[in-house]
Amino acid sequence: MNREDYNVITKYVFDICGIVLGEDKQYLIEQRLSPVLSELGCNDFSDLAKKLNLGVTNFIIREKILNAMTTNETSFFRDEHPYVAFREKIMPDMMERVKQRKERSWQRRGPKVNMWSVAASTGQESYSMAMIISDMVSMKGMGLITMEDFGILGTDISSKVLSKAVGGRYGPLEVARGLTPDMRNRHFVKEGDFYVVNDKIRKIVEFKAFNIQESFTQIGSFDVIFCRNILIYFTDDAKRKILSQLFQVLAPDGYLILGSAENMYNLNNDFTTQRYGATTIYRKLA
Repeated sequence: MNREDYNVITKYVFDICGIVLGEDKQYLIEQRLSPVLSELGCNDFSDLAKKLNLGVTNFIIREKILNAMTTNETSFFRDEHPYVAFREKIMPDMMERVKQRKERSWQRRGPKVNMWSVAASTGQESYSMAMIISDMVSMKGMGLITMEDFGILGTDISSKVLSKAVGGRYGPLEVARGLTPDMRNRHFVKEGDFYVVNDKIRKIVEFKAFNIQESFTQIGSFDVIFCRNILIYFTDDAKRKILSQLFQVLAPDGYLILGSAENMYNLNNDFTTQRYGATTIYRKLA
């Protein structure tokens, strides 16, 4: 792949999903797109660059490039410490919030607390949150708080990974990453060689396609947002826009968790920062 073709392809990737590929990512383009060149109707990267340059694209080409280029590395309870903060710091607050909202509007149907997994990938983050909710409702709900009081929205730009997330079906190696045998047995049903998230968990989790670079006006409002390991792929200007919109859709006294390698330095001053163990928590204080 020559430099001119590389520039055309990286510009297209940036235009469709905002991912910034620097001067030294040619290996990544070749690794991710080589397997789908024939599916794109191309013999080589020069053919692909010509198509993109001439605007000879359609939904299928866009989706195949998008699915190939977006990073979908994930696992259940990835990095662990954010989930410790979620279980020990955030969830007690959310359970109290459920009680207060039920007292104020007992006739309101549906979730009393809404959460958002911004880059849901194949669903492990959303289901990890739901497993913690399930365990805490069982231990401390006392019949006053139920699973239906919580709702989790998982979004991703890739239709391919969302299809797997919706299915909630994982192989032995996938469930071995982050799950103890006890957690697996409590929250999954074994079907042949696969493990499927049980109905109790699945009924509070919804998945939909969403590009984080688009407007958040139709996405709703959330008490807790997990936006982990996605901002690192964007320009600073894009990060500022995303963080500003996250602040807008976060409910008063809400919680935002970013990835371990991400922060808001020189990007946003709206949030209040708190620490819980190894986790940085960003708050929208009322």
